[in-house]
Amino acid sequence: MANNEQCGTTGQRALSHAKFSPQSRKDAASDITLPHELWMTVLDAHCTFPPDIFQEVMLNIVSNPNVTSSQLFRADIFHDSGEHEDGHDTAKGLLKQMKVEYRPIDYQLPGFERIRTIVRQLIPRNPQLDRPLVQTCHFFRRLTEDEETSVVLYIPHVEKSSEMPFYHPKVSKLAFLHKWQHLEGAQLSPGMLSVSYTLFPDANELTTKLERTALRLLETVHKHGQGQLAGYEKKVHLDRIIPQKRYQDTYTTLKAKYGRQLSEQWVEVTDPGKHVFEDIGIAAFLIELWRDMYAVPERTVGGKASFPGFVDIGCGNGVLTYILISEGYRGWGFDARERKTWSIFPADVRDCLQQRLLVPEIFLSDTEGAKDSTWHSGVFDEYPGAFIVSNHADELTAWTPLLAHLNKSAFIAIPCCSHDLAGTRFRASPTTKSAKTRSNNVMSAKRLPQQQQTPAEGEHATLTNDHATKSKQGPETGSLKRTAEQKKMPSAYSTLCSYVESLAEEVGFEAEQEVLRIPSTRNLCILGRTRRAKPENACIRGEENKQDKVVGIVESELGKSVTAVGAEWIARAEKLAKKPGSGH
Repeated sequence: MANNEQCGTTGQRALSHAKFSPQSRKDAASDITLPHELWMTVLDAHCTFPPDIFQEVMLNIVSNPNVTSSQLFRADIFHDSGEHEDGHDTAKGLLKQMKVEYRPIDYQLPGFERIRTIVRQLIPRNPQLDRPLVQTCHFFRRLTEDEETSVVLYIPHVEKSSEMPFYHPKVSKLAFLHKWQHLEGAQLSPGMLSVSYTLFPDANELTTKLERTALRLLETVHKHGQGQLAGYEKKVHLDRIIPQKRYQDTYTTLKAKYGRQLSEQWVEVTDPGKHVFEDIGIAAFLIELWRDMYAVPERTVGGKASFPGFVDIGCGNGVLTYILISEGYRGWGFDARERKTWSIFPADVRDCLQQRLLVPEIFLSDTEGAKDSTWHSGVFDEYPGAFIVSNHADELTAWTPLLAHLNKSAFIAIPCCSHDLAGTRFRASPTTKSAKTRSNNVMSAKRLPQQQQTPAEGEHATLTNDHATKSKQGPETGSLKRTAEQKKMPSAYSTLCSYVESLAEEVGFEAEQEVLRIPSTRNLCILGRTRRAKPENACIRGEENKQDKVVGIVESELGKSVTAVGAEWIARAEKLAKKPGSGH
């Protein structure tokens, strides 16, 4: 019995990796047959995921249509009957108060139970080209003794094919069908997945484009279903801080206002398609974030503090600063090198962009040239408490939470290239050295003497002599193949993000992370907008305490005096200022 169960488990695991092998159904009978409508099943494919996973996948696709079309932003849900469909008697209540065009279109499948109805509006990525589309989505189910059939049916709220937007197939109805056989001990695929259309009366031909669309839709559902069966868990979670709708609505407004203008005026050699729309996305996120944090414009409303202004450190091409100022947010930006792009902005914006070298105040006390007008100390007296924006600021990235600490500011950091606190390129540790030391001291204090065991013979080199282990893996084998341990190592980018977050925690921030909806692989931001509460008996020494804290972190991280680190920083910064500016 145990062996049979084990074989069954193994078989299911193998089936969870079933390949997508679609079959044409154009010349066969349709999966949906109704006397008053002509349906055609375009494609089908075997699947090994059960009905509950199909339902979950389809609910996700209904809520997030961008999964199946890159031309869509999202879906706004106007009505959801929930998991217990009670028919359209509810129209006498809440549905009766809805606009007629948003009410669900009634539909019945003979032999099926309708278990859920959702009305959504598809929001296109470019509303200047395509209009939104309202759509009713019905979920049906039929149960027999050994088979379960599920249907998810889309009904666009249009009457003619000419009214259908480009991003949706020109069909009057679209249906996904999932059939599952409940067979004990089955080793073969018990499931079938298909996609069917019913066409408009004025477009009664199945075109090549409609076939390609059916293939893409079927493949997407199959991929997500098999992935969930195999235990896939989503690693990237979006919109945890700012709701998707708010962000995308603001992004759409800013894109229409600035996108074409900036792209046509672009004077850098870099691609405006990346830099312009990336900065528009960041601006949209910041505007919505600041609406939550501050009273804007500058007045206290509902307990919110007035907007303190912003400073964009390492502002690069200045596009982000330009958009934020143009939208009414006071602030300024600086960079070690002036960019050509600055010249295309209005005079009032150009006045807010400066070529400055940031030399942190803790480096300036005993340094010659501390009063050089091209240097900035990192204490932003122009706007006390200004929100610090650090977008791909390179050498200033790790300094961002420290500068926020010194200025009593909130901050956002979007890391890119990894530099240490002296400005040197390095591979960041996931945490700071001082945090590690505290953690080790705590662990040592908790251990009893008999728990501190010596490693067994042969174990010591593996646990403590990392350099010896690495040298064996490289030159002696002559192979570039990564070891199992190397595959488990986090990427340089992820460790940089963790390092910046740990620095923020080190100076008292409740650090948050958010994956931004921007056209960049470097799209993770670290946000510091709240501080941890200080213990009641904490000794507070004001500005001196802040300086001492930062000095202690810098010296601990680099193993050098702050004077030596400052000399390195200034020398490197002066060389940087002489290099030609990039498009960023």
